[in-house]
Amino acid sequence: MKNIVGVHFWDKKANICICDDYNIYTDAMELPMSIRNANVLKDENAFRLAFEKIRAHMQENMGVGDFDVVLAVPDDLGLSEVQQLQKMAENCSVNVVRTFRETAALATYVNQEFRVENGVTIISAFASDDRVSAASYEMGDTIRRLDTILVTEQAGDENVLNYVRKAGPKLLFEHMPDAVFFTGGFNAGMTFEQAAAAGVGRSGVDVKMLDSGTLIQGLGFLCGNLEKRPVAEGFLLKDAVSVYPLGIAVDQEILRFAPSDLASGEASLSVEHFPEPEGGRDSVILYEERKNRFQAVAKWYPGEEKIAAFRRRPVRIGLETGEEGVKVFIQDKESGYRFLLSGTEASEGTNTGKEESITDFIESILPIIDNLEYAAKYAEDDTNPYARGILQSYQKAVEILEQKGVVRITGEGEPFDFNLQNAVAHVADGDLPENTVKQVMQAGYMYQGKVLRTAQVIVAN
Repeated sequence: MKNIVGVHFWDKKANICICDDYNIYTDAMELPMSIRNANVLKDENAFRLAFEKIRAHMQENMGVGDFDVVLAVPDDLGLSEVQQLQKMAENCSVNVVRTFRETAALATYVNQEFRVENGVTIISAFASDDRVSAASYEMGDTIRRLDTILVTEQAGDENVLNYVRKAGPKLLFEHMPDAVFFTGGFNAGMTFEQAAAAGVGRSGVDVKMLDSGTLIQGLGFLCGNLEKRPVAEGFLLKDAVSVYPLGIAVDQEILRFAPSDLASGEASLSVEHFPEPEGGRDSVILYEERKNRFQAVAKWYPGEEKIAAFRRRPVRIGLETGEEGVKVFIQDKESGYRFLLSGTEASEGTNTGKEESITDFIESILPIIDNLEYAAKYAEDDTNPYARGILQSYQKAVEILEQKGVVRITGEGEPFDFNLQNAVAHVADGDLPENTVKQVMQAGYMYQGKVLRTAQVIVAN
């Protein structure tokens, strides 16, 4: 078996660890100047240069030239970002065997170093100027994520640390931990410590800031656990497959699952029968709900020969999670027969790459359509040939998109739907029912069940 090297990119460094039977060895390497300000987990060139340096360092200092990699990643990376990261690593000839979230690595360190009793609940957190995350974990032989409390994405457009100051105390208090452990940068750490003290410290709960090196040591335990090293035996990590709600879209049927629904490794919902396809072949889409929009993770076209057994029969449709990732299953409730849709099958018989290109193209031309719509709306004289030309161009562009399956999202006068619309303002209006869209400021668009852009609306309260 190859050696497994743990890597955590943070603070312009590559923090690395490797485990033998008795110890965990850690080191910190400065990244090359040319990539210090790049996001190494998203920039392929930066990723390649970083691992060239890591390989040279491992060969020179530890005599390890060929190794697999485990990455510690920010908690707010979703399934789609992890998929992109895996593809990027493959392009750079880096074999990433697992990714673990930063809070999970820190919780593992706390569990192993402090030998926490079974059943004790802690909050594990990572805080830096550009990202903050916190999650509650139950300690013991099985380290189990109970809930995600804070992730950077929750802050939206607001400054991350301002968000922690305002929302942190309430969110941390609601989880009533036995202790709070956090690591990261000094300035962000002070902000998080103040929020934690305001939220849980008053009840006598210990709030402890740990050295940033503890996270890479925790990742070392996870690497050793994968290698079955004696120093890292005796525990099992059960982390959430995603910190975001997951969903399955089966043609027009949408089933949603909260992260906590998947704590047992499987969750499902009953459906009277597998839906009949509308205007085409069956499709099954796995998505994450991100900032009030759906982010497609995988799409399958199972084919009639595989779906025929479930037609007009009561079925359960759900998610199965494990080390191999997420699988969607369809199960006949009476016979128990189960059909799995896995990540490998997602690419078989599909045009996924083509569909992604179409989606990218649609998103790229939306600003042009917006400009045409704006110009058409405010043209003073529609008998003027120039104004008429703009109006006709806009109408033709919308018509072409609709012919290609793009759905325009508006909803004026209808109930507000956060899945399809984003409220940019709220106004009082006694003539409209509460939570009704009063005005559409910018249309949204949807393609193949994926919201490309939510509609920007004003809501009446």
